[in-house]
Amino acid sequence: MPTCKRHSAVLQCALGAVLTCLALAANLAAQSRDNPHVGRVLDSSYHHLLVSGGLMSTSVFAARQEPRVMMRLQQSAANAEARQQLAIAGGFRGVEAERPSLWGGLPTQDWAVSLGSGNIAPNMYPAKYSFNLNSAPNCTGDYAVFALNVAGVTGGQANLVGINNLYSGTTPTGLCGTTPTVNWAYNGSTNGGSVLTSPQLSLDGTRIAYVESLAAGAVFHVLTWKAGEGTSATASAAPVTMGSCTATSSCLISFQYSGTSTTTLASPWIDYSNDKVYLASDDGKIYRLSCAFTCPLNTAPTLDWAFTLPVAGTGGAQPVPNGPIFDSSSGLIIVGDQLGEIWVLKDGIVPSVFAGPAMIGGGGCSTVNPPGRIGTPTPCTANGRSFGIPDSPLLDVSVHKLYVFTGNDGTAGASAAVVQMNENLSGVVRVHIGRGSRGNVTTNVDLHDGAFDDAYFGGTPTAGHLFMCGTGAANTRPFHYWIGFANYPTMDAAVTGSLQRLATAGIPCTPYTEIYNPTLNLGGNPNDHDLLVSGLTAGGVNGLIVSNDISTGAITGNLRAVNYPGGISGIITDNISSQPQASSVYFSTLTNSAVGTCPNTRCAVKLTQGALR
Repeated sequence: MPTCKRHSAVLQCALGAVLTCLALAANLAAQSRDNPHVGRVLDSSYHHLLVSGGLMSTSVFAARQEPRVMMRLQQSAANAEARQQLAIAGGFRGVEAERPSLWGGLPTQDWAVSLGSGNIAPNMYPAKYSFNLNSAPNCTGDYAVFALNVAGVTGGQANLVGINNLYSGTTPTGLCGTTPTVNWAYNGSTNGGSVLTSPQLSLDGTRIAYVESLAAGAVFHVLTWKAGEGTSATASAAPVTMGSCTATSSCLISFQYSGTSTTTLASPWIDYSNDKVYLASDDGKIYRLSCAFTCPLNTAPTLDWAFTLPVAGTGGAQPVPNGPIFDSSSGLIIVGDQLGEIWVLKDGIVPSVFAGPAMIGGGGCSTVNPPGRIGTPTPCTANGRSFGIPDSPLLDVSVHKLYVFTGNDGTAGASAAVVQMNENLSGVVRVHIGRGSRGNVTTNVDLHDGAFDDAYFGGTPTAGHLFMCGTGAANTRPFHYWIGFANYPTMDAAVTGSLQRLATAGIPCTPYTEIYNPTLNLGGNPNDHDLLVSGLTAGGVNGLIVSNDISTGAITGNLRAVNYPGGISGIITDNISSQPQASSVYFSTLTNSAVGTCPNTRCAVKLTQGALR
């Protein structure tokens, strides 16, 4: 990449690098699919793969193999361009008059679509597809998919619902009118199971990968959807199944990768460049399948290998894995388990343990004596609960650093922790973020993934911060914490600050989601455009979606807290746009809700980012 010395030249180089990456991704898709179109995929995997420090040469190299990196770089370049335009305009106030539709308004002015009796499983995500990376939002081509934790019934309850005309609403009337459209709704079950994890999308948006979880088994599915099949979440269609698919029909391709154990936490991970998928089942097994999205018509994926995590001891508690993360630049697979361990596997014809396990949680136990296992030298009982790693690690591919969160590492008085380490599990920086659940067997204080502010992704990551949810220092109330990077890429060894979220003990936080939107005025300051959004999972008034301004590298209070009794799922965002209703967040309620236009069922919800300021 050429050397750039002036600000405008830096921006030109950044945009040029991203255009190169876009071309590479398009070529990749053209080599492996009949349709070479590449859109923007925002799903759970996008949350777990990060690119810090701006357009580093390592990032551009990684984008040659990993479209998620390319999409991260494209977003960074778009943010840089927006900052430059704001500077030319003399700050936010010169732009505000051009975008009056993006702030003010109430969350009830957006939309909610009934999901019937199903919802996204707690701490899992919907997925969002944007047809064009570089053009305005598209009413028919852009869609969101909600995978639901219920068994599907043909003609009745769906467990896969696709919604388009997303950018709709009433105040103001949206780019796509006033109401969204259920574009399709399917019974995506073939064995009576439900979807307990997050769906993943193909780069052209035509296929959806997901796992059907059975009582004793797990099935990997790839759905090719067809518009108009199924009219609502309670009037589902059955897709054409493998063996009867045609080039113009819907199609459901299925492969049962486990016949004995379900999958509760492990979302699939797609390796787009090699068309592989990585999966896991609750008995501690990791799998790789070939032809995730490019199998010939009516042909199922094939099993490359199944690998059992070699956990110490036998019987007792199972090492239930979270979703595997694959680093295509190193060929490494990173996965955590609910015994509190983190593993790094080396991919290959026969996989092997590359590093670990390392004990991150464990409630005071060790990898030699993991909690609840039988036959270890000295069987260990964890001190308290919530000692596992429920969410997949965060991977920063720019510097090959991992971030892992646990509610109980066994430390007296401060067992909630976030740990940064290298991909080989060296260079551990452990920071405690509250009391956690040591000694606690009644209150759930599992910790979920945090999020980084915009500065971490820019050219001066030393000014960046990691934001996450921990507990109080002497209780289990939910608290915001943030940690700096004065010696980037090494995380600071102590928290920078904290703030209580709710004065009620034992309220779990959902994973954090961040978006930098230069068209949002979050606090009246020309530079306040960095939005953090998350939920609190509880009944009554304690079930919330909460937004915070993190533009200054700290949180001083809530921008808005909207009550959703029972709480919400993980949150995805979409565009940075001046079009009405086109910059939004998406999630599902976890229980029946009558908030806004939700008709006292479980609902898919869209709120504009501006309504959350």
